[in-house]
Amino acid sequence: MRIALLLLGTTLFASCSCQRGSDDVQTMASPQDAVATQPAVATSDANPAAAAELARLRDARYAAYADAASAVQGYLSAIGAQDWKKANPYWSNQQPGSGEADLRSMKKLHALRIESDTPKALDQEPVPNALEVPVNLRASFQDGQPLRRYRGWYRLRRKVSGEGWEITSASIDAVPR
Repeated sequence: MRIALLLLGTTLFASCSCQRGSDDVQTMASPQDAVATQPAVATSDANPAAAAELARLRDARYAAYADAASAVQGYLSAIGAQDWKKANPYWSNQQPGSGEADLRSMKKLHALRIESDTPKALDQEPVPNALEVPVNLRASFQDGQPLRRYRGWYRLRRKVSGEGWEITSASIDAVPR
C-alpha cells in the first residue's frame, strides 16, 4: 500500500503539466509554504530525487522573492537620493509609471525609510516570473515638513535576459494621518 501511494504521489508530482483552476490555486506567502503544501510522500526518505527537487524549487522561489525585494529596495534608494539616472533603469523600457508620481515630486527629501513585506506571486509557476512587492514608506524632509507615510506595491517581472527584475507598475498612495 505504501509503495502504491509513493508511486502515485511521485507520478502526479512529476507528470502534471496542467493549468490549475482559480479554485485550486493557493498563494504561498513564503518558500516554506511551498514545501508544506506538497504531498508528504514526495518529501519522504523513500524518494530522495523528489525531495531534492522540492528543495531546489523552494530555494529558487526564495531567491526570486529576495531578488525582487532587493530590486525594489535599490529602486527606492535611488528615488530617496533623487538619482533619476539610477532609478529609471529599474522600470521596464526605463519609463516610470504614474502610480507613484507623488514620490517622484518630493523636494528636499532628507530620508526615505523603506519596509517591504513578503512578495506575492502573480503567476502559477513554481518559481514565479511575476511578483508583487508590498511596501510601506516614510519620508522625512530637510525643511521641516511633517513626515509623510506611503503604502502600496510594486509589480515586477523577470527581465527577458533572465537576470534580475524590472518594475512594470506601481501603486503608492499617501497614508492619511
